[in-house]
Amino acid sequence: MTRTKQAAAVAAILAATLAPIHAQRRGAPPGAAATFAVLVSDTSGAPISDVSVTASGPSQRAGRTESGRLVFEGVPAGTYRFRFDKDGYLSFEREVTTHGSAPIDVKVTLTEAPPPPKPAEPVKPPTPPPAEHTVDAKAMALDLPTYIEKNYVGRAPGKATGLSCTTGGAANLLQINEPIKEHTHADSDEFLYVMAGEGNARIGTTAEPMSPGMFLVVPRGVAHTITAGPKKPLFVLSILAGEKCES
Repeated sequence: MTRTKQAAAVAAILAATLAPIHAQRRGAPPGAAATFAVLVSDTSGAPISDVSVTASGPSQRAGRTESGRLVFEGVPAGTYRFRFDKDGYLSFEREVTTHGSAPIDVKVTLTEAPPPPKPAEPVKPPTPPPAEHTVDAKAMALDLPTYIEKNYVGRAPGKATGLSCTTGGAANLLQINEPIKEHTHADSDEFLYVMAGEGNARIGTTAEPMSPGMFLVVPRGVAHTITAGPKKPLFVLSILAGEKCES
């Protein structure tokens, strides 16, 4: 055998001998299978059961841990992305690449999820401020004819007597001999009821006769005046709706 042929034979023997070693260094040969040994625990080291584990890569695998453990066998070689999910814990992902046929440990620690935020307390509407003006009003009943006899105006120009006072207004008895000068009520409407006597009222630019049983309304802000007729006095019940009064 020539030296050239001898060298070629030696090279072929060396190539056949070293090929498995080179293949092992490059990674698992095509078609090789791997095993993943999964262990899931909490931050204290205790195993966690019923964790959903999925592995996505050259092949798809899924399962749930028992006492924190799960094994995927016969997995085609390659790189896999593992995902771990369980209620009450933060989800976790990890990438693992196979190396040879020896089982690969996939150890994962899951962290408990923070408690959900407390629901916001309903916003209470602000307490309305107290009424600007209140009066300790009481129910009452009054015999007006008798009251007039005891509080008769006589020959005086006129007399206004407060009968009642509430938060929303006041009632007054008007005994009129001399004309009531023109005036307005800025914060209240005035309701007039003629009880006895005769006279005239001018409300704005309108003149209205007044006789027993007549009812008149004077809107707030409207100028008005009242004049008694020949037979004096003129008796009028006046109710101011909206006017603040003192009890």
